[in-house]
Amino acid sequence: MTPDARAPEWAERYSRQIILKEIGGQGQTRLGEAVVGLVADQEILVTTLLYLAGAGIGTLRLRHPDPARIAATIAWARDLNPTIRIEPSRTDGPLDSWLAGLELLIDLDQAWPDLHRVCHAARIPLLTTWSDADGLAWITGSKAYLDPALPCLACAPPPVNRSRLAEPWAGLWQGLAGTRLATEAIKYLLDIGDAAVWDHALGLDVTSGEPDRRARRNNPACPVCARPTPRPDTPGMTRMATTPLVREADAFLDITADTCPMTFVRVKLRLESMASGQTLRIRLSGGEPLMNVPRTLRDQGFKVSDPWNEDGLFGLLVEKTSDPG
Repeated sequence: MTPDARAPEWAERYSRQIILKEIGGQGQTRLGEAVVGLVADQEILVTTLLYLAGAGIGTLRLRHPDPARIAATIAWARDLNPTIRIEPSRTDGPLDSWLAGLELLIDLDQAWPDLHRVCHAARIPLLTTWSDADGLAWITGSKAYLDPALPCLACAPPPVNRSRLAEPWAGLWQGLAGTRLATEAIKYLLDIGDAAVWDHALGLDVTSGEPDRRARRNNPACPVCARPTPRPDTPGMTRMATTPLVREADAFLDITADTCPMTFVRVKLRLESMASGQTLRIRLSGGEPLMNVPRTLRDQGFKVSDPWNEDGLFGLLVEKTSDPG
């Protein structure tokens, strides 16, 4: 069901998000179209599932050892969001078909060692959480397929400690982690906010409330992301040109010193000063600029080349069309 078909009810339900400039009506519609997967066998599923449902995610796929055990939580989520589509399945079911079409996978069961390689190959971002031997709890993510400068989860593997935090700290972390993971998922889907989760481990000492933030580094010898494999093109994902595009452009713009959203703002302003049919050659950094700028330009009707590598930075060629959106 489209937002237009239920406009009054839809607008009222999500009014507090729609009024946010970072979301708006278009962002809320985007959330309603999103397909997110959850792998869980912990109470943390309750917080994450309810937060995502309440935010307006359109489809949630669940892998759980016993879906019947979470029937009450699913019913609660549907009460929060009557239009949500929830697809529960067992964790021992076929994985390939379950992953097909996912835009994001959230691992709540420290299952990332089994999921990471296949998510990397399928170009699916993966968010995960774990606790270490010191009682610190962490969340982090991997989308290294978008940018070779980003570390994947195998570059410096986090410890897998399946023992739970002692009560009552475990219950506290379940609420905090579930909320934070759902927030990071929404930020990814809408391309908003700080993106540190993709190259940092974000931690918390739940006994003291002290936060921690540790940078993760790319490992050139990583057994996963250092071995490029053919991957299918996915709508919205950035493909790299196999060779640099050699073409004389009408103008040049370097946005490597800028951060999102100013990267796109500077490009858009420069293009507005150019004539239809002229081309702009852009130099930009990896990570969020490389992911966001080409996609946003294409969404607004500009002709955009595939990016190419320029000694650790990236090049892009944009042609101004007669009537971009």
